[in-house]
Amino acid sequence: MQKLGIIKTNEDAIKLLNIALEHEWAVSFEYTIHAYSMPKATYFYQDPVMQVRKDARAQTIQIGIDEMYHALQLGIVIQQMGGNPSFKTDEVIRYPRIIDNLKRDKKTEDLVTDLYRTAELVEGAFPKIQNMILNIAFDEVRHGDQFQTMIDTLEAEGHQDALCYPPAPENRDKEEIQILHEIMRLENELMHRYLKYTLLFSDHQDLSQRLFKNAIDQMRHWDKNAGTLIKLGDVVRIENAEKDADGVERSFSPMPDLYPGEDRVTSLETLLPTEEELVRLYEQLIPFFPDGEVKERLTPNLALDREHVFTQTYLLENARQIAGLK
Repeated sequence: MQKLGIIKTNEDAIKLLNIALEHEWAVSFEYTIHAYSMPKATYFYQDPVMQVRKDARAQTIQIGIDEMYHALQLGIVIQQMGGNPSFKTDEVIRYPRIIDNLKRDKKTEDLVTDLYRTAELVEGAFPKIQNMILNIAFDEVRHGDQFQTMIDTLEAEGHQDALCYPPAPENRDKEEIQILHEIMRLENELMHRYLKYTLLFSDHQDLSQRLFKNAIDQMRHWDKNAGTLIKLGDVVRIENAEKDADGVERSFSPMPDLYPGEDRVTSLETLLPTEEELVRLYEQLIPFFPDGEVKERLTPNLALDREHVFTQTYLLENARQIAGLK
């Protein structure tokens, strides 16, 4: 992870925050990928901070959510400083063994903690930024301790060779599985696109909060669908990943880093067609399944995406009516 010298200027501060932001985007996605590659309620550990027994998978998901909120904090501050929040990401990796993913998670927490703690800001020049990165650093310390305890527990209980879920080979030929993967790809992209515009329009609380709500909805849909894939004998994909001879998957572009739209109208214009496409895909997917658990998981997602289409239609229509809205 790149480090900077003494942070003296606004440009220095924005560069530091964007380095951190690219890391936070990546791990917010990577940790949930790792979590949904392991079984639910199988590997428990005694959490060193909460002092309760926790499911390693569930806590890894929660840590991923924490990192998304870090990214949001960093992006808003960059925007307020006149910078452009970066949507590039560090690489995302998935190993075949669960413990190797947890070790990577621990390592990345240590790297970003070091970045935050060693940043040299000119005394008194950026007090709020300094306070923010110190606060985030202690979240990362907690995360690192939690990951280390998960690792130690798996080793102590003899689970060091436990493997991640493999996708069933026959699923490559199942139309419904491929549609669900495409839905999840769009949900991941759309979640981050909503977050970009939440940052871009953070001065307009009404608009930014509506967009943020939709980002959270898409994150929850992706989360539920990752669990549904496991039920169907598959596992969430990492976009644009290459797998080496040892089965290690690596992607330098797990999500798009450029999104169209720089003002309210052009940004809102990009969101509506994608929501409409998600509705179309859900309507195509749901009839594959009989009444039961899978259909009951998918149907609320479709309903909420229909609500998004309604909301986005009128956000766009209203923005087009107002002269001078940028």
